[in-house]
Amino acid sequence: MNILHRALRDRRVSLMWWAVGVAVYCAFIVAVWPVIDGNDDFEQLYADMPDAMQAMFGADGFTDFTSPAGFLNTYLFSMILPFIFTGLAVSLGGSLIAGEEEDELLDLVLSYPVRRRRLVVEKVAAMVIALIAIGVTTVVLLVVAREPVSLDIGTKGLIAATTGSVLFGWVHGLAALLAGAWTGAKGIATGVGWGVALAGYLINILANIDESLDWLAPFSPMYWATKDSPVTGVFPATYLALLAASLILLAATALVFDRHDLS
Repeated sequence: MNILHRALRDRRVSLMWWAVGVAVYCAFIVAVWPVIDGNDDFEQLYADMPDAMQAMFGADGFTDFTSPAGFLNTYLFSMILPFIFTGLAVSLGGSLIAGEEEDELLDLVLSYPVRRRRLVVEKVAAMVIALIAIGVTTVVLLVVAREPVSLDIGTKGLIAATTGSVLFGWVHGLAALLAGAWTGAKGIATGVGWGVALAGYLINILANIDESLDWLAPFSPMYWATKDSPVTGVFPATYLALLAASLILLAATALVFDRHDLS
């Protein structure tokens, strides 16, 4: 039984709309660039923002957010895109196991000679393929759209920053999947995924606002995904932390689901 193929086939329409939505949003952001390029009023607007507001946009490393890298970091890669990928991943994490259990489909799947750990791995593979597909859509759209508006940003930077957003989403999607494999409740799974994401985001804001709270930053997946401004073409070592956390969550999900009672 091809669990991976079925998981993707059942969600092909929703994934198409996710791709369209991300493409439209990215196109809109790129279209705004000529208005901001070299506009000192926007630079002053940023300078007048309270520290807390600057931290919310994740733009502490870009005081010149009228530069191409600062612009994309502020309006796309520091907050919006990571949470878009989180939305996709958490929705998948909530539905792939817990959602199917609530719909009484999981019993049918497991009536075939399918090991539970194989089911988890293939479900996670479906999540990864979906995230990568939307990530590739994002990069291609930005590469195509940057030329007409003279947005001088390197392809390597776009790939690096999008990779951080994909990894950020994957971590929280796996947190939702783990909660779903444990409880069998889609609502709880979705709540856990979003709860972890929002808690980490708030921790990152606090660490940016108050230097005495810098020690909190490593507890935030947002810090791991955006450290060292990947949009400038850097692949931060913290991506390895996101990858390690994802693999730990995957292993935990397999162990928990192996012992989960579907009755």
